[in-house]
Amino acid sequence: MLVAQPASAIPPFARQTGLACEACHTMPPELTAFGRRFKLSGYTLTTRPPLVNDIDDHKKNTLWLTDMPGVAILAQMGYDHYDRAPPDTGNPYPAHAQSDTFQFPDQFSLVYAGAVSDKVGAWLQLTYNGQAGSVGVDNIDIRYSDHTSDNKWVWGVTANNYLTFQDVWNGIGSYTIPNFNTVTLSSGGVGGTGTSGPILNALGPGSVAGIGAYGFYNDSLYFELSAYHSAVAGGNSPTIDSVSLAANGGAVDRFAPYARIAYERDWGYHSAEIGASALYVNWIPSVGYISAQQQAAAALSGNAYTPTQTFNPGAINRYTDLSVDWQYQYNGQNNIFSFLGHVTHEREQNSNQLVAATFTGVTSPIYTNPTDTLTQFLVTGEYFRNRRYGGLVSFTRTTGTYDPLANGGNGSPANQYETFEFDYVPWLNVRFILQYDAYQVVANNQSPFNLSNANFPNSPGFPNVKASDNNTWVLGLWMDF
Repeated sequence: MLVAQPASAIPPFARQTGLACEACHTMPPELTAFGRRFKLSGYTLTTRPPLVNDIDDHKKNTLWLTDMPGVAILAQMGYDHYDRAPPDTGNPYPAHAQSDTFQFPDQFSLVYAGAVSDKVGAWLQLTYNGQAGSVGVDNIDIRYSDHTSDNKWVWGVTANNYLTFQDVWNGIGSYTIPNFNTVTLSSGGVGGTGTSGPILNALGPGSVAGIGAYGFYNDSLYFELSAYHSAVAGGNSPTIDSVSLAANGGAVDRFAPYARIAYERDWGYHSAEIGASALYVNWIPSVGYISAQQQAAAALSGNAYTPTQTFNPGAINRYTDLSVDWQYQYNGQNNIFSFLGHVTHEREQNSNQLVAATFTGVTSPIYTNPTDTLTQFLVTGEYFRNRRYGGLVSFTRTTGTYDPLANGGNGSPANQYETFEFDYVPWLNVRFILQYDAYQVVANNQSPFNLSNANFPNSPGFPNVKASDNNTWVLGLWMDF
């Protein structure tokens, strides 16, 4: 699964509306109540007259062009330093890699965003990803939106390539805070373990695309129903097949429905939201598996068959993710405070063809349990003074079913870490960041317990590994123009 970069505020919205960034954002990318309304209205609100427009005999717009293209550049750089140098991926211990990394840039994006017509708007992003070393299509959100004459109802249709990118709150999904991308444990870290999380967080650009309908009543009640299909990038086939699975780690089978509901109340400088979401995914993992039909065909032909998961018939895992999220904002003249987060519970029903007790292939089983669970809890507090100085404290804890075959080591998917961040914002479109990520528990790496050598096939004998070895200092720069 490919993990996309988070998107933030961009200047075309300010140019189009004639309003400074603070109208739509407490601190980018966190939206204010007005910013949420702007996005749900399809990025089309403007104070500028169209450069060219045409109206037919029925007083309907047939052409509506803005007076300037909504193009922006997003740039993000980062310097990360591990508390302990990670093992060298190509040589055994005592060889080790550098204890730091400099991403210059970490990401660099060209974005078109804003009104396409009077009722259609879009966010279209092309990004250079420093970690992947490649340029590709990033976040896309195209909307058609309309409203009733009294503005009580806003409704629309969204087509996007990132589950939750269409959302307007920051407690869950692609806009979760903290949002500054860092090359820390999620990219491997000491021991190459990474952090576990629900599939809800993993269906991004290069993996899926979907379409959905939404409604927003009286600036309070929001509901959405969407469906996502596999949209794997970089395949050499117009359809998803076994080669695509092997190259991309798996794919969504058929459509994955997603439902979202939220209630918001705004009063004075205050805003509060409580929401819930549900996602169901049939996921075909890329694994070394041979079906009974393939075994029989290989036996009849006398040819060897390479173990490869197939798309149809394939071994399918079923994921159900249920989430509750919340967000409170105080957006005062001098002080800004946010308290937000989510709880997501995931139930994974593993295919009988891949579970040890019922395995039917000729290679090793992939899962110990027919059903695994995962629960992620994230809570963040954020404060800024005069939109100039501020920071955040964030806590994440993930727990779940012990499954040694799926997770390795002792089988735990658990992780727990905190993020401490100080920000200096000399201008609203430039931010300097000092961040420290502190890890207490890492999957199969629970401090103070050390890992067995078997968990480090690339670095045999790497000793005394503990979760805190992954603690990371981050110096970052985010800007757009």
